[in-house]
Amino acid sequence: MNGVSLAERFREKVKTVKDYRMKFEAEQDVMYPTGFLGFDYLNGTTVHVKSDTMDFTYNSIGIIDGSMVSVIGRTGCGKTTFILQAAAEIIRPYSTACIYHDDVEGGIVQSRKEILTHMHGEEFAKRYISRNAGVTAENFFERVKIIHDLKMEDRESFEYDTGLFDYKGERIFKLEPTVYILDSIAMLMPEKYLEEEELSGQMSATAAAKTNSSVFKRIIPMLKAANIILFVVNHITEDVSINPMQRKKPQAPYLKMGETLGGGRLVNYVTNLVIRLDDNTKLKETEGYGIRGSIVEFTIGKSRTCPMGRSINMIFNFACGFDRELSLLQFMKEYGYVITKGAYLKLKDHDEIKMFTHKTFKERLNEDEEFQKAFIETAMVALEGLINKPGNYFYDEEVQEEENKFDITAALMSNINQQLAKVA
Repeated sequence: MNGVSLAERFREKVKTVKDYRMKFEAEQDVMYPTGFLGFDYLNGTTVHVKSDTMDFTYNSIGIIDGSMVSVIGRTGCGKTTFILQAAAEIIRPYSTACIYHDDVEGGIVQSRKEILTHMHGEEFAKRYISRNAGVTAENFFERVKIIHDLKMEDRESFEYDTGLFDYKGERIFKLEPTVYILDSIAMLMPEKYLEEEELSGQMSATAAAKTNSSVFKRIIPMLKAANIILFVVNHITEDVSINPMQRKKPQAPYLKMGETLGGGRLVNYVTNLVIRLDDNTKLKETEGYGIRGSIVEFTIGKSRTCPMGRSINMIFNFACGFDRELSLLQFMKEYGYVITKGAYLKLKDHDEIKMFTHKTFKERLNEDEEFQKAFIETAMVALEGLINKPGNYFYDEEVQEEENKFDITAALMSNINQQLAKVA
């Protein structure tokens, strides 16, 4: 043996193969913030860069490049609203980035899109391509493929330096992100069934699920390669097939008994991130924040960066969408970084800052520089506790304690190996 590892030999071998796909190795993920920092940190992770000249960590927050994101919930909880706001935030810093929106349900008007994305006129026309008719499973796939092909055929025009490093200390380059929105998966049908003169009932539903499965199997690899973030809306509905006399396991672990999702089972399997929205508390204009809306719980149903079941509450203003500042305030209240004193609020560890109310919070944030500085300082500490690493308050105490406990597996394996050595 000359000390050359099998991995090194393998890499040298595939360099001689004509098929470039054989040489490809997984690249370091890059995450894109949605603008809702509580959620972004909740779903974030820490990257450790270590090389001969580097040894440091940085927080990577938001949504992973080239991933499929399913946003699920009951009707009216803010699924499409959140997606549009997040999509606009993701593409905003990039000159070639844009949003493609297949609004199969046709449930959101132009003026609402402009309010939620903060894009108007020429900018909106340049960076937002929407259709609300003629959407089929087949042409949805074709449009994603066209985007993929355009970006892959001319990488130089779309590639950028992220300014980040991978775990080996090498600079990360990515294609600028593209966001594709499918609203909703339950309404996506094969071409032939849209043209039927009569309803086919269950046969059409089964065929649609099979077609969708085929479409998403082929789309997933293209998303990662071309950095296309696909947001899919899916409605939680009542499982009408459930027998009240027989308990049945939910379709997925992030669903409750009696709930189901449309679009076929495979869609749930291949999605990289599942975000569940539950609008639990209504807000009135005469109380609290002084807005008409709701407090919506965002729960991570499935993620590559966050343990399943973690959740955070956000403030949904019916007039203008999810409020970033109020959502951050709500999170800081719930975790003790903003303390409630009767009708007033105060920042933790900042007795020099005058108290404020829910209604005056944004005014203070806009006009009081001292308050801004103190709030930012407190928010950074609070958000750091959300990132997924040992020691933070989203990790169970039992999990933290495990790190300091006696490693029984290692001890047993040592004994087993000693016994085998005696036999040999």
